[in-house]
This record gives sequence, structure tokens and C-alpha cells, in this order.
Amino acid sequence: MGEMRVLSLVGLVLLLTACGIKGNLTTHNGEKIYHMPGDQFYDVTNAEQWFCSEEEAEEEGYRRSFR
Repeated sequence: MGEMRVLSLVGLVLLLTACGIKGNLTTHNGEKIYHMPGDQFYDVTNAEQWFCSEEEAEEEGYRRSFR
């Protein structure tokens, strides 16, 4: 049988935040914008794509949110 792994709470938080950059398209012009944890609209943004680094988001044509 396969090995079962149990993550600690710290491990789970690290796993969930490691790729916690949200990317989405604006509704008014389709511009690609990414939101970092702590940005003004991060909590209300519905991610259409997730990124693990700002470089990864920018390589996909996204820019960081101004707010």
C-alpha cells in the first residue's frame, strides 16, 4: 500500500501559500493582473490562474495589481 503522509499545520500553511499568487483577467478589458497575498483586492479576487512566483506570473503576461 501507499505511504500516508501527515502535514503539520506549518507545513500545510507553507504548501497553501507557496503558490498563493492569484491571476485573473479584468472584466472591463481582459487585462491580465496578479494579486499577491496582502494586496488590497487579494481576498476578493477569484483566481483564474495560480502562480508560485511573480516571475512566473509576468512570464505569462500578467502585471501586478496597482493596489
